[in-house]
Amino acid sequence: MSELRFDDVTIRYGLRRAAVTAVDRVSLVVPEGGVTGVVGESGSGKSTLGRAAVGLVPLSGGRILLDGAPIPSRGPRPLQMVFQDPYSSLDPRMSVGASIAEMMPASRTRRERTTEVGRLLELVHLDPRQADHRPARFSGGQRQRIAIARALAGRPQVLIADEITSALDVLIQGAILNLLRELQTELGFSMLFISHNLAVVRYVASQIVVMRDGQVVEHGDTLAVLDQPQADYTRELLAAIPRPIHYTPDARRV
Repeated sequence: MSELRFDDVTIRYGLRRAAVTAVDRVSLVVPEGGVTGVVGESGSGKSTLGRAAVGLVPLSGGRILLDGAPIPSRGPRPLQMVFQDPYSSLDPRMSVGASIAEMMPASRTRRERTTEVGRLLELVHLDPRQADHRPARFSGGQRQRIAIARALAGRPQVLIADEITSALDVLIQGAILNLLRELQTELGFSMLFISHNLAVVRYVASQIVVMRDGQVVEHGDTLAVLDQPQADYTRELLAAIPRPIHYTPDARRV
């Protein structure tokens, strides 16, 4: 378990006058062994923040620290990311077992890799005998489980989940969220959970950060923020959540 800290992070795309600020002096903490949810509409900068943590996007300013120190650029990556589209993150030419094994330390023997692949597939509730199958043989929900297993193969201290349920139907979303909660409790990793869905974040995260136009507009305990939001933007997001429609016996909406 480790603490992930974003300290006054700024990220810009482009040069000089043409530069666009995607993340503007954002500070937040993923506590050791905890789950912090980052929520906001498309273009709010939340996914850019996650990509910066794993080194996919360079910082224009600020620092990202793991247990108070810069994230090492060499050796095993202590942070791993699970992306929105599991199919694009898995090589269609490789078996899922090979994709998972690819993330393991090079010092492991072939037998050790095979054993560990089986263990990880079981951990995400998939049959280890399917390790030789390619991604196209699996459903979207199964591919997301494989992507999670692949991320866990590196034994990360922090897992970053970027909109990992948005491409799935509602029933599969629930199963993936339950799996994440189960794994986080069992393995104890810290997690940055990124989503545009407040209901999903409420279910997974104990702390929430609300972003808009690259800035943090509200943060705090998830239940406190969502039950008594202080920012107008947070209230707008809550108001946009679809409400169930109830009908009376004579078919009138109530």
